[in-house]
Amino acid sequence: MAIWRFVNLIAATLVTGSLVLVGAAQAGSGGSIAWGKPTEVISFDPHVSGDGASWSFFHLVYDQLLSTDDDFGLAPGLALSWEEVSATSYRFHLNPDATFSNGRAVTSHDVVANFQRLTNPESGGVWGKQLGEFEAIEAEDDHTVRFDLALPNPVFLKVLPLTPYSILPMTEFEAGTFDPAVDILGSGPFMVAEHLQDESWTLTRNPHYHRAGHPLIDELVIRILPDDSARIAALRDGRVDIATFANPDTPLLLADVPGVEVVVQNTTNYFRLDVSAIEEGSPFTDLRVRQAAHYALDREAISNIVFGGQAIVDYPVPAGLGYEACRDDPFYVMPRDERLAKARALLEEAGATGARVGVIGSSTLMIYPLIAQVVQANLNEAGFDAFVEQIPAAEWYARVFAEDTDFDLAVSWFAGYTDPAIVLFWWTQAGAAGWAHGYTITDDRLDALVARTRMLPEGEERNDALAEVCSVINENSNVLALVNKPDYVALRSDLIEARIGRNESTFDNLKYAEEFSRLD
Repeated sequence: MAIWRFVNLIAATLVTGSLVLVGAAQAGSGGSIAWGKPTEVISFDPHVSGDGASWSFFHLVYDQLLSTDDDFGLAPGLALSWEEVSATSYRFHLNPDATFSNGRAVTSHDVVANFQRLTNPESGGVWGKQLGEFEAIEAEDDHTVRFDLALPNPVFLKVLPLTPYSILPMTEFEAGTFDPAVDILGSGPFMVAEHLQDESWTLTRNPHYHRAGHPLIDELVIRILPDDSARIAALRDGRVDIATFANPDTPLLLADVPGVEVVVQNTTNYFRLDVSAIEEGSPFTDLRVRQAAHYALDREAISNIVFGGQAIVDYPVPAGLGYEACRDDPFYVMPRDERLAKARALLEEAGATGARVGVIGSSTLMIYPLIAQVVQANLNEAGFDAFVEQIPAAEWYARVFAEDTDFDLAVSWFAGYTDPAIVLFWWTQAGAAGWAHGYTITDDRLDALVARTRMLPEGEERNDALAEVCSVINENSNVLALVNKPDYVALRSDLIEARIGRNESTFDNLKYAEEFSRLD
């Protein structure tokens, strides 16, 4: 099936080293491999999608101009090579063999039209803003594209591997035969053959894939299994060959399952605590109360109690990227007893001692309520009267990520991506609009500082600017970084051979799926 259309099918059915190679026996080609995925794909259009549940799927069917290697560095994608012509100009040389699954070659026109759509305020939304402004985006020939930026932006290249910058077939889009809201047509290794909502996806080999002889398997079946125990059972009985988890107990839970190996995939992602700073009636509209909650947090306790000591304290600038910018902030380095004393004093000064506050730990991830319980204990130790609200995903989205919010505190997580300026953009007025606008304050200082970090090359000046950003974020105490968020990939190494990256920053958990094979 060259192009897959959601509405038609539904109408018809209505139903630390860098790499790990798992599987020691002789690998063969062909056959089917099944992936136990914890969440259904939520959105179809990569350009406006904002959820990791969909992004991990998109990487199997779409390509981006660039990819990342297993040390968070840049690697070829649709562009085999690229060059910095000047501080504001970049040239990309496309793979001449890149082809969409309908058999049409990927051309420079597709790339240009994709980025024009992304930067159009009516269609690109927040992801276009991450790119900055362009003077021009031009096709120099069928396989060469030049981007001329309005201002220097060293982050530009690092943005391109992210899922929202997937290259869609724009000739078909312009002709009205492809609608990314309901259709899937990419140049990635697989294409969609079937989808049963909340049950499964069946992907088959893209016969036009640019890498000769790949994918090695004929079919990748994605089984939607939200419950950890269901994925473990499926691994045990062979219904799935590979499964992904967020639960830090995964290695322990799978220790007695024959033939299963678990890879801990380090990411730049981290858990966070959202604080309702502008909702009328919230105690956290008072800066002193927000700061009291921040000082009360015991990130080491979150790591020890929830993650068995395996998680690391994280910061607005992701720890996984290796920067030191945020680590000396008083909210982090002040001794615990001094932080509690500071929190109690701030609460008393604000007249908020004993304030009754809810901590939302959505059931979206089993880890959220566990983190919420530790946060609750931290807050109560400082003088709050906190309680945990364990609510379904739909209610969490409706109460937190809306114009009219209805919450005090909520556990969530941030993608750390490939550069700190990308995630820091979400703290700005432009970045927060559309998802966190209902609970985040505006701060012109922060907008200016984040914009500055995007223009500075790596070095001491940029590190100093990042430290200033961290200081303002922590002062505002509106969105609080907690601990890092690794992913866990479990494989039946007696049944398949699979290359798994130990480090991942773009949600491409199965980055090397085209190389997966069944064992003879």
